[in-house]
Order: sequence, then structure tokens, then C-alpha cells
Amino acid sequence: MGFDISCNSNMAVYWGQNSGASGSLPYQKPLGAYCDDDNVDIILLSFLYILKGKGGYPVLNFANICDYTKNSSVPVFPDTELMHCSDMGVDIKRCQEKGKIVLLSIGGATAQLNSDAETFSKQVWDLFMEGNSTYRPFDDAIIDGVDLDFEQQSQMDIIQFANNMNQLFKTSSRKYYLTAAPQCPYPDANLGNLLSQSHVDMAFIQFYNSGWCDNSKYGLPHWPESMNYYMWDAAWHNSSFANSDIRLYVGSTAGSGAGNPSSYVSPDFFANELQGLQKDYPDSFGGAMTWDMSWAYGQTPNYAASAKQAMMAGSKCSSSH
Repeated sequence: MGFDISCNSNMAVYWGQNSGASGSLPYQKPLGAYCDDDNVDIILLSFLYILKGKGGYPVLNFANICDYTKNSSVPVFPDTELMHCSDMGVDIKRCQEKGKIVLLSIGGATAQLNSDAETFSKQVWDLFMEGNSTYRPFDDAIIDGVDLDFEQQSQMDIIQFANNMNQLFKTSSRKYYLTAAPQCPYPDANLGNLLSQSHVDMAFIQFYNSGWCDNSKYGLPHWPESMNYYMWDAAWHNSSFANSDIRLYVGSTAGSGAGNPSSYVSPDFFANELQGLQKDYPDSFGGAMTWDMSWAYGQTPNYAASAKQAMMAGSKCSSSH
């Protein structure tokens, strides 16, 4: 079937940081191992974490799959710290052939957000999309867009970057997506202005690591503590977002060690929560997100599959979105 942004049952999963290894789970597999699983619609490659590294080029890190600092056999482009991850390029195309979209997530908790919007937007287009560069980390694979997971103040003008990317997207016949991963307190400290001033297609809201608005507070009265999707939905209805039809996703951690343990909710709890939110907020709800692939797939039941199946029961798609 493939990804359809108008559906209210999409499942997004971050891949790349192998965070389950810290919980003694099996290491994440190469990206291609997940292409055949219909429970995942969106794969977020995490992370491009240094915007401007050696030679003025960005720096990627994909833990055990592609990380030259741990594996000297991983090739790096001359006079940069930009890795050449050819196997990932093959896998990206394979996942796309299976109907998934693959986005490059920029940021993360340890990011260096140190470029300027003009340079960096052109680099992202040239290195990973339809621009031209002798340095192509994923060779001829073309990613489907970028995700902004900025968890601290950015030195780069993020609104200018987003606007530049959206302009570049319009030059192509391909469909590209710009997404963001705000934390649940509304409005988000680092991405709030982006969401209100730039066209963002999807928000993967992190209802974890924030305390009062986490998934674990779902079902509580609205104040002082409550999982606060209702605030995000109210903003959607009040036209607080530059894209009046932005799709909102409910983000979770896929294991007790994947974030703050008090934020974690069981697969059954999350499934129930998603069904409730999907039903209660039909206009804005787009699906679920989870961090990360290694936690979701390293345990039984598979966290992503459980969430996807719960949403499929009430799945609706509308081409008008």
C-alpha cells in the first residue's frame, strides 16, 4: 500500500542510533532488514548531528551500521568527516520500493547546530536529494525529506532553512517532506516558531522525557498533569501552525531504557492511548512515532507493530489532506 500522509494510522520509527544496545538488546540491523515490515511507514535516519564539520561538510552517525570513528573500514570523503555509507543507499532505495518514505533526521541530543541556513540547505539538497555533489553519502539514493529534531537552541536560522528546503522541494516533481520532532510542552521551546512560521508536513511530538505531558499521564484530568495532545489539537484548530493541515503524531519510547523510564508506557497502554486519540481527534491525528528501531524490534511484542495494528482498526485515509 505504501505511505499516504492523509491516513491516520501511519507508523514512524527512528533508526540509526542503536540505543537498545544500552539495554542489552540485540544491535540494530542494517536498514534493509526493516524494509519488508508493513508495520512501519516512515523511517527516520538518525542522525546528521554536526551541521558544519571538517571541510565545511556535515557529519553523520549511524552507530554500529556506519560510524567511521568506531570502524576504520568505513570510507570518509576526502578532507571531511562525511562518511560514504553505500550499503545504506541500496537499503534506502529498497525501503522506498516497498512504499516507505525515508527521512534524514537532523539534530539529536548531542547535535552541533552550527551552520548557516543558506549553505546548509544547499548542502542537504546536493548531498542527499536531487542536487549535484561529488560527495554523495548514499550514492544515487534520494531521501524523501528531512526531519528537524532540534533539542537545543540552534545557531542556524531554522525558519530560513525550512523555507529554503521547501523552495527546493518545489523545483522537483518528486514529493518531499519536511518534518519536526518537538517535545510535548506546547509551544516547543526550540521548534515552536518553526511550526508557526514555516510549512511543516508532520510533527513527531515527543510525549516523553518531559514529565507532566508524557504518555504515562494519558487519561488524567487536564491540569496540572496530563498527556497534552489536546493542546496540540487546539493549536491545529486555531490555525496556529503555518501548515493548516499539518499531521500530528504521538511519539513514544519503545522501551523503558529508551528515554526516561517514567515516560515509558507498555505496548498495550500505548495501543489503547492511540485508539483513543485517533477517535477523539480525527482532524489532526496522523499516527504514531517511536524511538527507536532497536528497542521496538529487540523485544516481544514488537512495539511498532503493536501500535500500528492498534491504529489500523480505526484507519481512515482521505485524499483531500
